[in-house]
Amino acid sequence: MTQMNTRYLLEMYQRRPDCILLSRKFLIGFVFGIVSTLLLLKLMVSPCHSQPSVEQDDLPSHQIALLTSKVSEVKKKRDRILCWVITSPKTHSRAQLIKQTWGKRCDKLLFMSSIKDNTLPEAIPLPVDDTYANLWGKTQEALKYLYHHHLDDADWFYKADDDTYAVMENMRHLLSHFNASMPLHLGFKYQHPKVQQGFMSGGSGYILTKVAIRRFVETALARSRNSRGKLVTNSQCVLDHQGPEDLNLGICLEELNVTAVDSRDEHKVERFLPWSLEDMICGHLKNPGFWYLREFSYYPLKQDMKCCSPHAVAFHYVKDYQLKVYEYLIYGLRLYDQGR
Repeated sequence: MTQMNTRYLLEMYQRRPDCILLSRKFLIGFVFGIVSTLLLLKLMVSPCHSQPSVEQDDLPSHQIALLTSKVSEVKKKRDRILCWVITSPKTHSRAQLIKQTWGKRCDKLLFMSSIKDNTLPEAIPLPVDDTYANLWGKTQEALKYLYHHHLDDADWFYKADDDTYAVMENMRHLLSHFNASMPLHLGFKYQHPKVQQGFMSGGSGYILTKVAIRRFVETALARSRNSRGKLVTNSQCVLDHQGPEDLNLGICLEELNVTAVDSRDEHKVERFLPWSLEDMICGHLKNPGFWYLREFSYYPLKQDMKCCSPHAVAFHYVKDYQLKVYEYLIYGLRLYDQGR
């Protein structure tokens, strides 16, 4: 810089003392900001300032549940879902369609049947007379099988029929609001005099935690030989092979202190649809054949297009060809965006 330029700048600053004051303040603030940032970063990475670890064994159970819930919210942990589908030899071809559609989005997919065949070689043959009347017995055998062979393979266990279509992404969204370490039971809830908290419909499927399965097998089934197949002398939990599967399971789970939670969405609309989508939208409040749904639904039903949550989890009474129709409408169909 020349002597003339230096003299010129000095004269300018002498005429504008406010500029000198501003420059000094800016320089001091800038340096102070850098030093503060470096100190803060040092504190953040310093092991001396890390939070002390807390052993879960030192905490009460309700605090453990809260701690687990908070950790899952921070880490966004992806829980594993095992899907077990009740099928039979005459509908093994439908089970193959489930494998090709929604079943491929489960973390693990099992088919509970009575035999293996060329159509479904991976079917798990359960020791039960494979009739609709024995569906409750088949369900008990399936839960025993899960307990002995797959209890550590998942956090949630979704039971479905082979005429069910499930939207696994929406199921994961629903389950993200619950703690998988608690004894829980989710689905479409019916009411019945024998079960105060309600029971979940078997048609659209229901979800159990491993704690719920463990309690059923270790407590209910282990004691079923006492009192002629009942949990306790005055128990309503009957463990014969015949009877309504979903109601009987709901009665037993209530006696085992497994909570039947509200599985509806934030607007109190059903996510699990125990009838077909067409029937839920068009017919359930008018068709005389749907009297059970209308009279025994635990929560009030909504009409027409408001019947079903936009985040629906499962549909029932889905015909073979409709499995691929649902797959296309949910995952294949796209709206044309003129802006693109």
